[in-house]
Amino acid sequence: MSLSELLARNADEPAASPPTAIGGARARLSLLLCAAGAVIGLIVAGYGLFTAQGTRLAGVPAEDAAVVNGVPILRSDLIQQLSALYGVQLSRSTPAQRRKVLDDLIREELYVQRGVEMGLPNDEIEVRQALVLAAEAQVAQDAMTARPSEPELRNWYATHRSRYASEGMMTLHEWIVPPGADARAVAANLRRGMAPQAQELSSSGRVDDGTEFYFAARAHLGGAAFAVAATLADGAVSEPVSGPGGMRVLQMVKNVRPVVIPFAEARDKVLQDFLADKVARLQTGNERFLQKRADIRVAADLQ
Repeated sequence: MSLSELLARNADEPAASPPTAIGGARARLSLLLCAAGAVIGLIVAGYGLFTAQGTRLAGVPAEDAAVVNGVPILRSDLIQQLSALYGVQLSRSTPAQRRKVLDDLIREELYVQRGVEMGLPNDEIEVRQALVLAAEAQVAQDAMTARPSEPELRNWYATHRSRYASEGMMTLHEWIVPPGADARAVAANLRRGMAPQAQELSSSGRVDDGTEFYFAARAHLGGAAFAVAATLADGAVSEPVSGPGGMRVLQMVKNVRPVVIPFAEARDKVLQDFLADKVARLQTGNERFLQKRADIRVAADLQ
């Protein structure tokens, strides 16, 4: 059949009926919706692929404590580190001890893999340790590049003033109030000069070593009692405070309070502390980033 005959034949045929046209439109709409759904699915899958956090799942091999991006962390290494750090076997270790050691091993592996990304080999233990140090040094170098301004240093000094002060010292007594005695009356009598023996007071023994630095007094008395003692002037007697076994009364002999070092004298230390804090914060952020993008699987019994 020639082309002219075919055209003539098509011209003689009746136009498609309205139901046929509607059906064709519906078919095209269905195809468009299917295609749009497929595209949206691909977009969602791609977003999930590039933004998903590192997974922490069970199901690692029995000989492994964890798997980091397909690289195993051996259970034997975990056991060895527990013994070296805490002197305990795996069965006798606490969950906190196991978690601490495992977190350190995972962190080391993440830094090693980061070092490999930088093009460094990792075939020996010494080299692995060097990789960790190199990755940490890179973060530290980034922190040291931008030097802080003078206002930044002064603001750091103002918000951490207690770091830049001389260590305080105190000499005091901690008297145990006898059972049944009125603790407030005991304190009032001490203020009037009544001897402790006249009230049958005995020392707690916690601060009987003479003059102590503030940090030692805090360790011996505990935070609450030390906070009261630090406010006392020479010769002052505190209100009764609760302590082990009953009420106590603190009697200060001499309180040499800390003296804040002026900024000009402490500036070098302020700069050192400022940069150290900046490095620590960057290290923490870097570790979070490495963990977020990593596939980390932890053995079920170590989670």
